[in-house]
Amino acid sequence: MDNTPLCLSCNRPLVGRIGKKFCDAQCRNSYHNQHKRPDEKYMQEVNSRLRQNRRILRDLCPEGKATVRRDILEALHFDFNQFTSIYPTQKGVYYLCYDYGYMPIVQNSTQTGHPTQKVLIIQKQDFMNQPFDPWKYLK
Repeated sequence: MDNTPLCLSCNRPLVGRIGKKFCDAQCRNSYHNQHKRPDEKYMQEVNSRLRQNRRILRDLCPEGKATVRRDILEALHFDFNQFTSIYPTQKGVYYLCYDYGYMPIVQNSTQTGHPTQKVLIIQKQDFMNQPFDPWKYLK
């Protein structure tokens, strides 16, 4: 009967120090990811989507300000339901993903004359760090 301890993730025999539980960092991470609580998994999924949204906005806005059609964001799997904060202005609301944000706009197409859904993408500015008072908008 062999008393060699086995990796908790992949069940391979462990070699090395006494008390070792995993073969390597990959097995350790895999094991802990599988045993997270459901609310922790949800938070991890939301954070992943937020990072993806920020990456998309950053890539589409290298100069700090850009206008992009909505369908381009959708093709890149941008999730309009996930954002970190909002910044209201006189012209509309910016939905921020960390330090990049977007404002939904409608522009008439120069080719067809039909309205086109777009987003105005901006990089967050220092003046946008004002405290937000949600009760200000109650009617």
